[in-house]
Amino acid sequence: MLYHDFLKDKLIDSLRLNFSDKFSSDIIDKSELTIEIPNNKKFGDVSTNVAMVFSKKFGTSPNNLAEKVINELRKIEVIEKIEKVGPGFINIFFKINFWHDQLKILLKKMERYNYKVKKKKICLEFVSANPTGLMHIGHARGAVLGDTISSVLEEVGHDVVREYYINDAGEQIKVLCNTINHHLNYNNEPINDLKNIYPGEYLKKVSKKMSNLLQKGEKKQLKNESEVVDVVMSDIKNDLREISVGHNYFVSEKKISNEKKVCILKNKLEKQKLSYYGYQDKPKSVDNDNWEKKKQLLFKSKNLGDETDRALLKPNGELTYFMSDIIYHQNKIDRNFDTLINIWGVDHSGYVKRLKLALEALNPNKKYNFEIKLTSLVNLIEGEKKKKMSKREGNYITLRDVVKEVGADVIRFMMISRNADKKIDFDFDLVLSKSKDNPVFYVQYAYARCMSLVKIFNKTFDCNFNEIDKNDFDLSHLILDEEKALIKKLCNFFNVIISSAKYYEPHRITNYLYEIAKDFHAYWGLGKVDTSKKIIMDENEALSRSRLFLIYAISQIIKKSMDILKINCPESM
Repeated sequence: MLYHDFLKDKLIDSLRLNFSDKFSSDIIDKSELTIEIPNNKKFGDVSTNVAMVFSKKFGTSPNNLAEKVINELRKIEVIEKIEKVGPGFINIFFKINFWHDQLKILLKKMERYNYKVKKKKICLEFVSANPTGLMHIGHARGAVLGDTISSVLEEVGHDVVREYYINDAGEQIKVLCNTINHHLNYNNEPINDLKNIYPGEYLKKVSKKMSNLLQKGEKKQLKNESEVVDVVMSDIKNDLREISVGHNYFVSEKKISNEKKVCILKNKLEKQKLSYYGYQDKPKSVDNDNWEKKKQLLFKSKNLGDETDRALLKPNGELTYFMSDIIYHQNKIDRNFDTLINIWGVDHSGYVKRLKLALEALNPNKKYNFEIKLTSLVNLIEGEKKKKMSKREGNYITLRDVVKEVGADVIRFMMISRNADKKIDFDFDLVLSKSKDNPVFYVQYAYARCMSLVKIFNKTFDCNFNEIDKNDFDLSHLILDEEKALIKKLCNFFNVIISSAKYYEPHRITNYLYEIAKDFHAYWGLGKVDTSKKIIMDENEALSRSRLFLIYAISQIIKKSMDILKINCPESM
C-alpha cells in the first residue's frame, strides 16, 4: 500500500479508537483528508490536516484531536518522528527503509492501480472549430487540452466520449460557399467585398478540389453545402491526427438542429413558460441610430439571473447559435451523461452563463454536472517579435505549419504546460533549444539519460538489468537526501494523476514531470563533483544496483506520464 492510502487508513483507525462513542462512517469523508509532501523537508516527509478537518465533528479542539492521533501514530514502527505544528497540523517523518519499500510498491502498482473513483460517463466536447479554414495554433490549445483531459479521465477509470460539434449551419457556411463559388468562377480576380468572402489561399485550394466534383458549364455553382464542409473537415481531421488528437463522434449542427428538434424544444420552452415573442434589449455596444427593434422568439434568461433575455430565433425565423447550442446540449443530457465538459476559447466567456441557465431551467429534475473550461490566448513568438495571427485576414499561421517546424510532441506538451486560463507564449526559439528552459526537451532528455544509464550498467556488470528480478534488489544503499527526495516525489505520482483528473488540469502532470526531470538531472550531476555519488560505480555493484533501481523507477514514471499525455519518449537524444 502506498504511503497516502496507508496513512489515511492509520489516521481513520486512530479516530475510531479515540472517539469510538461518536465515530461513524457517515461523518468520515476520506476525500476531506489531505496527505501532502511539504516542499520544505523540515515540515516532515508528509503533513496532514486530519485534526483541522474532523475536530468539530468529534466535538473537540484541533490541538486535542492532534494529540490523540499522534499518540496512536507513535506506535507505528516505520514512523521515526511525529510532531504537532500550529493550530493542529501533524508532520510525520518516516524511517528511510519505509521509503525504500514504497519505491518497490510503486513499481508493482504501475501496471494496474486502483484509483478508487466512482466511474462516470463523461462527454467531452473540444475543438469544434468552424469548418471555414485550417486549424491554427489557438485551436491546438483547446484540442490538446480536451484530448489530454480525456486521457487522464480514462486513466483513472471514467468512460469518456470525445465529441466535435461541427458548426455546419448559419451565416459562416453561407460565406464559405460564397467564397468557393467566387473562386470557382472568377479565379484570381480580386475580392472586393470581404463581408461575404473569406480571404486566404487555402480556400482557393478547396475550390480546386470542388471543381472536380462539379459538372462543367459556363458557371459552376455549389448545390450542396455539405460537400465543401466535408472537404474542409477532412483537412481539419488530418491536422488533428498530426498532433494525436482524435474524436469518437462528429456531431453536425445542421442535422441535430433539424425542424423536428426545433419544434420539440419550442414546445418544451413554451410549456415551461421559458420563452416568448418580444423585443430584445439593445446591446450596449450598438448606437441608437443603428438599432432596429424586431420581434423574435426570446428565452426568459433575465428572470434566471442573466443580464438580458436572449434570442432563440432571428427575426427572419432562422435559428440563433444559442438555440442550436441548447438543442445540442439537450441531446447530450438526453444521452444520460453524468458529466458534460466543454473546452471553449476565452472569447466565449460571455456565453457560458446563458447556456448553463437554459439547461438548468429545461432540466430541473435531471442530475448532471456541466463544466466549461475556457482557454486563454496563445502568442506565437519568434526572436523578439510576436507573430501575427489573424484568421479574418486569411494570413494566419496554420497548425500544420507549426507541426512541420517544431513537431507534435512540443505542441502537445506546451499547450498543457499552464492552466487553461493562463496565456501561453509559444516561443519558437525556446521550444527548439536543447536546454532546461525547454521543458519538453528537458523531460525527454531525462528519460533518454535514464536509458543510457541502464545500458552503461549492463555493459559494466555484464548483465541485462531488465531480466533481473526487481524484488531481490537491496535498496538500503539509498541514503542520500537527494535520493529520498526523489523517492518521495515518485511515490506521489498517482496523487498527481488523481488531482489532474479531479480538476481537469493536465498541467499538474507537466509540472510534475519537469520537477522530476530537474531533480534527476541534479542527482546525476552529483557524481561529477563527488565520485562516491556516481550512479554507476565499477567497484561497487551493490550500490550501483540500488541507484539504478531508482533510475529505473524514474524512467517508468516519466514514460507512464508521457504515455498518458501522448508524447514520445525517445531512448536516445
